[in-house]
Amino acid sequence: MTDLVVGLDSWIIQDGNYGDFAQATNASFALEFCPVVPLPKCGRFDQKAPSLKQIVESSYQVVGQVVHAQDDWWVLDAGILMYCDGKPSDKACLDAWLEGLIFIGVDPFFYFESHAHQPGAPALVYDWHIDKIEMETGPFIETKPKHFERDPEKCGWKEVAKTDAWREQGPYLLHCTRLGGPRAARSRSRL
Repeated sequence: MTDLVVGLDSWIIQDGNYGDFAQATNASFALEFCPVVPLPKCGRFDQKAPSLKQIVESSYQVVGQVVHAQDDWWVLDAGILMYCDGKPSDKACLDAWLEGLIFIGVDPFFYFESHAHQPGAPALVYDWHIDKIEMETGPFIETKPKHFERDPEKCGWKEVAKTDAWREQGPYLLHCTRLGGPRAARSRSRL
């Protein structure tokens, strides 16, 4: 898997974890994934192969093997390595094959600030070329008192040359081509 569409929330940039992203530039980051529901086990390896199939935006149907599992995070190999922050389900044990629907996003900071520095942590940082950036355009509506969400009836995306997390609400979709990796996270100050 060399091309991915990866989600990016504005707060990840606003927290100082990354600078703004721009089209036709390169960036390095790990991938975080979030299962829609706990991923069920799938059949033996010879019946399935690691895969990611884009469903919509940064949602993918995944088949992968658990290659690292700790009490508070775990790593799935679906042809590309990505991690899930939080306690793994009982089915997400080392070497288990799982499949299901996930969202993929830019590592907010959990991997590069914490997980990467634990003994035995796999290298998860990839180099990416940012081919295209889209920003969500749907208006916000109040869904309960003082709680606003994007209007699902008017959801849309527009292409932008770069993110502008301090003036725009986002979220963004980064259309990326993998250049290299994985490699270990370097200790770094926030950008």
